[in-house]
Amino acid sequence: MIRRVKNFIQRYIFSEEIPLRGRTLNLVILAGTLASGTNAMIRFFEGSGPLSLLINICIIVSASSLFVMANKFKMYESACWIAVIMICDILLPLFFFTNGGIESGMPGFLVMSIVLIFLVLEGKGCIFMAIFNMIEIAGCYLLSRRFPGLVIRFSSEIQRLLDHIQTIYITGIFIGLVIKFQIVIYNREKTKAEAASRAKAEFLANVSHEIRTPLNAIIGLGELELRKNLDEGTRKNQEKINESGKILLSIINDLLDVSKIESGRFELIPVEYSAASAINDTVNLNMIHIGKKPIQFSLSVDERIPSVLYGDELRIRQMLNNLLSNAFKYTKEGTVNLAVTVENLAAPAAGETVWFTFVIRDSGIGIRKEDIGRLFTAYNQVDVRNNRAIQGTGLGLSICKNLSTLMGGSISVESEYGKGSAFTVRIPQVIVNPQPLGSLAARNLEKFGYNNIAIRERRKQLRFQLSYARVLVVDDVPINLDVAAGMLQPYGPTVDCVESGAEAVRLIRDHREHYDAIFMDHMMPGMDGIETVRIIRNEIDSEYARTIPVIALTANALVGNDKIFLEKGFQDFLTKPIDSIKLDAALNKWVRNRELEKQNQPTAGEPLGAESAAAEPEAAESAAAEPEAILGVDFAAGVARMGNREDAYLKILASYASKLPALLDKIRQVEAGTLGDYAITIHGIKGASYGICADETGKAAAALEAAAKQGDLASVQADNGSFILAAEQLTAAITRFLDSRPS
Repeated sequence: MIRRVKNFIQRYIFSEEIPLRGRTLNLVILAGTLASGTNAMIRFFEGSGPLSLLINICIIVSASSLFVMANKFKMYESACWIAVIMICDILLPLFFFTNGGIESGMPGFLVMSIVLIFLVLEGKGCIFMAIFNMIEIAGCYLLSRRFPGLVIRFSSEIQRLLDHIQTIYITGIFIGLVIKFQIVIYNREKTKAEAASRAKAEFLANVSHEIRTPLNAIIGLGELELRKNLDEGTRKNQEKINESGKILLSIINDLLDVSKIESGRFELIPVEYSAASAINDTVNLNMIHIGKKPIQFSLSVDERIPSVLYGDELRIRQMLNNLLSNAFKYTKEGTVNLAVTVENLAAPAAGETVWFTFVIRDSGIGIRKEDIGRLFTAYNQVDVRNNRAIQGTGLGLSICKNLSTLMGGSISVESEYGKGSAFTVRIPQVIVNPQPLGSLAARNLEKFGYNNIAIRERRKQLRFQLSYARVLVVDDVPINLDVAAGMLQPYGPTVDCVESGAEAVRLIRDHREHYDAIFMDHMMPGMDGIETVRIIRNEIDSEYARTIPVIALTANALVGNDKIFLEKGFQDFLTKPIDSIKLDAALNKWVRNRELEKQNQPTAGEPLGAESAAAEPEAAESAAAEPEAILGVDFAAGVARMGNREDAYLKILASYASKLPALLDKIRQVEAGTLGDYAITIHGIKGASYGICADETGKAAAALEAAAKQGDLASVQADNGSFILAAEQLTAAITRFLDSRPS
């Protein structure tokens, strides 16, 4: 019996083969039949007159007829109207006069009649019947008051009491069932929608992977061809192929971003970044959009902007890039201006939050007032008829809106059609280094001459000599060991390198060599940096192990990590890629021994000699003259990071090109059970790429690492192939560059 009831409910109430209105009607018929049957039995045992019993029997017969009409003949619309007219406009008013009138429980049933109308009718008909029913109810009340004799009243107080009780039960159960039914339907539809969204996201991820893999090859090989000596016609054709490939890649990336945002799988990846570099690189990237248009572009930079901020640099660049490219695309002639400022900067300090604001103004075609409301809607383009010749998918502004919201910021627009637009983006960012850009850097940015400022600043850095010192570097990625050793070399210490925490523990326990400091990678397979330091501090019973300075090296530059590492036994914290100025400060604080310098090495600790100092500008000029030597690598910044020593940087590049393929082989196959190992390996690739100033590869690795840590296997599998291909193209470009240089 119970199984039959369940099957009946599943077939007629929850079956998706029946439209929602039909299922709602079936629920109303079922509830009404049960209510009428219950009322009929109560009236029978009360000894009420035959009229009340007859009305209840009529309701049951009518309900059964409507059920057959709706479900056998699929006449759901007609059945709904007949049900409303019969129940709400005929039977319930009749019940009102035969069942005690206003003194009975009928007011509850009359309320239920209004609910029923809104449940089963739609559109203007629903509104009309609801108003008609309310007028009818008011008429019943007025007639019962004007002509009391029309109402058949209860013969006893107990009958009236029972009628009120049954009305409360029946109406309560009815409304409760309807609400429960709607909740169940909502949850089912929500689950289906989420499954469909996930399926769409996975489909787009797979499709984008299938498209991007050959597309990356097309773009990469095209870049290589453009570096050859081509005739003018061939070069123009190749440039068009390359530009078209990049446009297509941008569209695919936008589609994937929107899909991730819609499915709730979009992750921000905050890092420490140079505000000046972010502005400079994005502006330079977009200057090509001006082409031959008579457009005057100007840049205004607030000199108070902190030099280093913490946030998702890649997504901030993406927003700025979308808005700037739109400004250039939709402006045929006139002006485009970018103003970058900061707000809430009363007392800047590390760890404080400021509002990073940029405003893009143009004198382009503008936006109509009626279009502004749908400007940030995905898959939507405004004024399509007049903008057919302008490339775009209608996704860029939607992505900007979602990104700004995810970051806790906002985007707004002011526009006058035919005169231009102004987009304002405000993003909260955390201050890492409160030192402002200053007027020199700001003016150089505005004059588009910022590229070599960082090199000139690093030339001023004067290094001390640590030939008396010995340091240990611990990292599971050989490339990272080479980078760290190369950056330490100008100071002159003896540098020992090991690839595991266990090996570091053994060296400290044996104490055959006395180390003045340990530079310890955080994320390593097996024994990570934190566990290694715990063993050194707590399980090696020596004063040396308890007090040796340990500096954490990590690519996870989260604000607050310094406190975490200090609590775990580290003395200091450096982020990858290692900044030479911060490395200088750490060595000065934890390794340098001024007393030993005075006693035994009178020349140690002095700045680099005249010969070395003279060599630095030459190396810097070499780097500056060859910034585009390797596609995907900032050669000038890499040389600067190595203390303007080009030979050291070339060794690091050789190490990267020779050792990266082995790391890529480890991540070619990734499954759910290997995501943990994948995250560790891709973390190492991220640090190594940042170390040689291959920032785009580093950012791509960072995105994959974040997805792996979130357990997002679909995103990892979708992007992994194209990442490996791009990394292989990078190593090939480095190898060709190194082979082309005189030995």
